Amino acid sequence: MMKRSFLIFFAVCAAACSKKMEVDTPDFSVALDPAHLVADTFTYRLGDTTRFQFSGSIGNIAFYSGEAGKSYAGRNAGYKLGKLTLKFSSKAEFGTQTNTLQVLATNKLPGLDSASVVNAAWTNISNRGALATSATVVPFGTADITDLVANANDSLFIAFKYSGVTGSTQRTWTITDLAVNNELPDKTVSLSTIGGDVAYWTRYGNVWSPANARWTPSATDLKITGGNAAAPSNTSWIITKPLYVGRVPGDVSVGVKSINEPNLPGYAYLYTAPGVYTATFVAFNHTLDEEKRTIKAFIIKVIP
Repeated sequence: MMKRSFLIFFAVCAAACSKKMEVDTPDFSVALDPAHLVADTFTYRLGDTTRFQFSGSIGNIAFYSGEAGKSYAGRNAGYKLGKLTLKFSSKAEFGTQTNTLQVLATNKLPGLDSASVVNAAWTNISNRGALATSATVVPFGTADITDLVANANDSLFIAFKYSGVTGSTQRTWTITDLAVNNELPDKTVSLSTIGGDVAYWTRYGNVWSPANARWTPSATDLKITGGNAAAPSNTSWIITKPLYVGRVPGDVSVGVKSINEPNLPGYAYLYTAPGVYTATFVAFNHTLDEEKRTIKAFIIKVIP
């Protein structure tokens, strides 16, 4: 009898544990003022607020405005190569030594040891822009470096190589405002900035004492302080992290409502530039086992 009761109890528990936690499809509707409707497009003047009116009972609502980086169609991450660009500014202080800075790039760096770095197939891209010759800050310009990679799955390294020679005052170089970007038709993907990558710059050099004889990254610049005439000759490198050139993060939404918040009568949004946008609301209910969603999309045209 005891054995039979245990089996019945086990069967009941198994049935209960195997039951999926189901949810209902959101009962969600969105409306806009029909006075703004022309054909299938809602038209607003720049500076007007677009007011969406909600009805129904929904657990969660996310909003994609349709602007760059905020498109429902672009929500999935992927790989896409556009135009790769490099820009920065530089200044060179003290001394008169020439050709002391090179800007290099490679997509073939087999290792991060000093031998691999020195022997890598670097391309000198110093002449793709302007370098400083004095303490006056000089913008390099925006250089197209797309030709340095094979495809969207490739990676790239950018290096600054410094050379100072004993016998006269060595130059002090400061690099600011660096940006490496993948420029796509609908968005620009940042691949590297000085501040964003401050913890990831890799340094090499034959002179490491004093410490300012090597490149120093900070939140605002890359800097190397040259020695005086008696200082030893110095070759020093600073290299970016690997830049995965075609990696494109998914577009993001704004959370309008969570399950813990009361139902909303609507949502107001202000577009800040003229254009045509696909505004998309995603209403969804979910459990650990299941998610169901309702999607509402509108074409919004903003005119000057």
